[in-house]
Formats: sequence, C-alpha cells, structure tokens
Amino acid sequence: MEARTPVFEDTLVEVFSELADLFGNPRSHGQIYGLLFASPEPLSMDAIATRLSISIGSTSQGLRSLELLGAIERDATGRQATFTAKLELKVLISGFVRQRLVPRLHASQERLATLRPLLPEMPPAHASDYALRLKRVTQWHDRALKFLPLAQQLLKS
Repeated sequence: MEARTPVFEDTLVEVFSELADLFGNPRSHGQIYGLLFASPEPLSMDAIATRLSISIGSTSQGLRSLELLGAIERDATGRQATFTAKLELKVLISGFVRQRLVPRLHASQERLATLRPLLPEMPPAHASDYALRLKRVTQWHDRALKFLPLAQQLLKS
C-alpha cells in the first residue's frame, strides 16, 4: 500500500479538474486523471472512486473517456484492473485534438455550409457584411482543419 500525500494529491486533483472544466469536459474526468497523475502506483477503479468520493458509474465513465483520449493505461493482468496516467503532454493534446476538436470542427463546418445558400435572402444593406463574416469563419475552419493534421504529426514525433 502506498504512502499517501494528501496535499500533493488533492492539489493535482483540483488542477486537473479545473483544466477538464476549462476544456468542456466533466470535472470528474479531470479529478480521475489528477489522482492517477499524482499516484506513483496504479490504482483500481474502486480505489479511485473511494479516494475521490464519486460513484463507481462516474468513475467507470471517466476511465473509459480517458482511455479513449489515450490519457491513461489499463492493466488488466491482475485480479482487478488498475490504471495509470500517461505523463506526456503530447498524449493529452493529441487525444483531445483527435477525439474532441476535429469532430467538432467538421460538424461546425457542415453547419456553416448551410448558411451560404441563405446569403441571397439577406437584407441588401447587410448582405456584403454577412458574406464577409461567413467567408472569414469558413477560412478559420479551413485553416484549423489543415493545421491540425500537421500538429498531430508533430506531437507523434
């Protein structure tokens, strides 16, 4: 059994909880990652739920989400699966870009495409303003979608 360092652990849990919230993720996901990040030893789902005082359901969902992001590793070789945090920033960023940012950019790009046919129906006094704004935001999306694969390649190296 590991010797706990509550102040160290609690601070990292709070830091990652705030970061998760900032990026639109559930705070509990940040808490789980923060606890695993602080722990020098792998932790079971039960240990995580107990130490964070969150339900097994929230813990399970958070662990699944963090695994999909590539932020944690599961070791199922023992009697009970245990989890460890990956400590590299590029893993977190790459997972966030792949799982969250790219799909949202594609979805919003599709929504923006529905606006182009509406431009001729806009009030004439503002039609050029609307066209310029749509062009600008479309360019932002196009640039982001071109840049993200390059960024992901850089993160892999």
